Amino acid sequence: MNTLSLAISIPGIIIFIAAMIPNFAYMLLAPQEQIEKERKNSHLNAEDLSRDFFAFFLVAFSSETKGSIIYLIVAIVFLSLYYITWFRYFKNGKDEKYLLSPLGFIPVPLAIFPNIYFIFASLYLENMLALGLCLVFAFFHIKSALNDAKKKKETK
Repeated sequence: MNTLSLAISIPGIIIFIAAMIPNFAYMLLAPQEQIEKERKNSHLNAEDLSRDFFAFFLVAFSSETKGSIIYLIVAIVFLSLYYITWFRYFKNGKDEKYLLSPLGFIPVPLAIFPNIYFIFASLYLENMLALGLCLVFAFFHIKSALNDAKKKKETK
């Protein structure tokens, strides 16, 4: 693996934006009460910090070489699954239950799919700094989503 240099990574920016497009659509199109609820529940924590540092390292560090194309293909597959899961939410009238509901046997796909996408994208970019922070973020993000899904199930 090649060493990283502090330099804007255009592929890193593209990879990050590709995963954020459905989130931007959600912020623009979701019912206001869903957005308000998320804002109330938002506070600085390890999940937020690891996400922010991961995003920074993804776009601010660059490697001259790239990893196996297989990493990129796997990343694109999981990005596609992520988009399919968001499509399900929008197709079903922006019903909040689709944000945390399983897709097949995947318990919280909107937390799992983007993290797998970012893991393989980081491997493709040979950005081990981003990969390490992505793994930390994945742990906290998936744990949080599983807890939210469990609470939602208990309140039914």
